[in-house]
Amino acid sequence: MKMKWLFSLLFISNLGWGSNQLVVDIISSENFSQRYEDFLAGRDVLDVDSFFPSTNGSHIEIIEMVLLQQALFLGGETRKVIFNPKPSVNILEFSDLIAGESLILARSVWHENIVDYRGSLFISDPIVEVGDYEAGLYVTKRNVALQQTPLSQLRQLNVVSNPQWEVDWRALMNTDLHMVSFIGPWETMLAMVESDVVDTMLINFSVSDSLTLNFEGKEYVPIENIKVVLPDSRHFVVSKNHPEGEQIFAALNRGLRILKRRGVIRRALTESGFINKKVANWQVANAKMLVGEN
Repeated sequence: MKMKWLFSLLFISNLGWGSNQLVVDIISSENFSQRYEDFLAGRDVLDVDSFFPSTNGSHIEIIEMVLLQQALFLGGETRKVIFNPKPSVNILEFSDLIAGESLILARSVWHENIVDYRGSLFISDPIVEVGDYEAGLYVTKRNVALQQTPLSQLRQLNVVSNPQWEVDWRALMNTDLHMVSFIGPWETMLAMVESDVVDTMLINFSVSDSLTLNFEGKEYVPIENIKVVLPDSRHFVVSKNHPEGEQIFAALNRGLRILKRRGVIRRALTESGFINKKVANWQVANAKMLVGEN
C-alpha cells in the first residue's frame, strides 16, 4: 500500500515554526525548484521508487531531497516539509546550524568537513559510503587530444580546484596532475577550462549517455578511462542546539536505516547515475591513496 502524505515545496525567505510543518534548509543559489518538480512529475514524494533522471547533469541534489523526506516519514516524522532557501555561506559553513537557527539541511556534506563540529551537530548514517563518490576529469569537447590522455601522462596536465574543497583537493593531490589553486565560483573554474587557462577540472560524471556536460551552450567531456575517487562519506546533519534537533535526528536515522535495509538508498544512487555504471571499469587516478580506505 503506497504511503500518501502531501509534502509541499515552498520557497519563502522567513518561516516561523508550527506544529504542522518541518522547515528544511537548502542552498538558495541551487536551481533546484524546477528540477525537483520535473523529477517528481506529479508523484507524491513518498511514492517515489524509481530514481532515473529526468534531465542531464548532476542529479544527486534532487535525490537527497527525496531520500531525506522518505527517511523522516519512515522514522515517524509526519509533518509537512517546507524547503527554505538560505545563502550558501550560511549552510556550507554550518553557522546557522551551530547557532540553532537552522534545524537540518537537505544536502549531505562530507564527513571530513563536519567531524570537528560534533559538539554542535548530529551526524546521520552515511548517504554516500566511502568509495562510492567518483568524478571525472572534464576537458573541453573540442580538444580531442586531451580526451585521450592516458593515465601515464596525467603529469603533463594541470587541474584547477579550490583548496577549500578539502576532499576534492586531497584526492587530486594524490594524482600525477599539476594543481592550480583557485578560490572562487565553480562557474569561473569551468570558464578557465573553456579558455585553456587550465586543462581540466574535477566534476561529477554527467548522467547523459555520452557523459557530456553541457553548460551555457558549451560542452565538456571526461578524459577517457580515467576517474577520481573522493575518499570520504557524506551525511545529513542536524543541529544539536535547535530545540527539535534530537527528535528529528532520531527520526531521520531510524528512517535511513529502513531505507538502507530495503536497498532504496543504493538503488537511488545507482538509478540516478550518481554511481555510474559506465565508468565502473575505468582506471582510478588516485588509486594509491585508497589502499586500506575500506
